[in-house]
Amino acid sequence: MLPQRYDIRCDLCGGVNLNWSEFEHLIWCYDCKKDTKGVGGVFDGPIPVRLCLMLGLSFDRIDLQTGERLYMRECESGCEWSKEKPKKGAS
Repeated sequence: MLPQRYDIRCDLCGGVNLNWSEFEHLIWCYDCKKDTKGVGGVFDGPIPVRLCLMLGLSFDRIDLQTGERLYMRECESGCEWSKEKPKKGAS
């Protein structure tokens, strides 16, 4: 998902013409032509995970070594990622 989906904006120009940077924890602003930290959007505060899921936001990951999708699920210790897709109705 693109940064705009998470309400992330450029901290330099306030724009949303963005993509994820190749550098960790940065975004690329096409307007400023710079890698920047951006404005955190939904990540600036406590993340209501279930509300985000209802809004269609995904916190799944891609394993860069294998290219496999890792599905996020809630557990007692917080969140974990697994190759197995969660069952319907479970998070």
